[in-house]
Amino acid sequence: MTRRACLAVLGATLGLLPTGLPGAPEDPGKTVVGEVTVTVYYATDGDAAAAGPKAKAVGKAVEKRLRNEEKLRFKQYRLLGEDTQPLFRSYENWAQPLKPSEEVLVKFEARSRPTKQATHLDLELWLSRKKILKTDVLLEGDHPLLVLGPEWRSGRLIIAVSLAADKIPH
Repeated sequence: MTRRACLAVLGATLGLLPTGLPGAPEDPGKTVVGEVTVTVYYATDGDAAAAGPKAKAVGKAVEKRLRNEEKLRFKQYRLLGEDTQPLFRSYENWAQPLKPSEEVLVKFEARSRPTKQATHLDLELWLSRKKILKTDVLLEGDHPLLVLGPEWRSGRLIIAVSLAADKIPH
């Protein structure tokens, strides 16, 4: 038996066949168990036009939610970007809300299977390719994790991480 044939037999015996081939087992870690949405807002007490022409006004519900947090109270808010990515059962994933820029990246991985009520995530926030926050978080329903980010263009960035409610299994 050739060396290649021996490795193929050993791989098949141990269940190491590449996925996607007929008869190959599916990788259960790649099962999508939900979705995570990362949104970046610009907040300022000055002129909101400083956010640039691509920034959009936020809805009244978002504005109210942000103003309810004392440290996030500003006169004006703008939506800079948003990204929704799958939440895998046991693999990490990255959200890039300011595409094509990599200035703001969020890495996340499920610590438990999501429910309609909540899920635990390992979460990292990266700004300018530097990890600035590493935490495990319990995301609940439509209550996003809100992080007051760095100063930017005479205002501040606010990063919101939430579960995409309509994508959570029942």
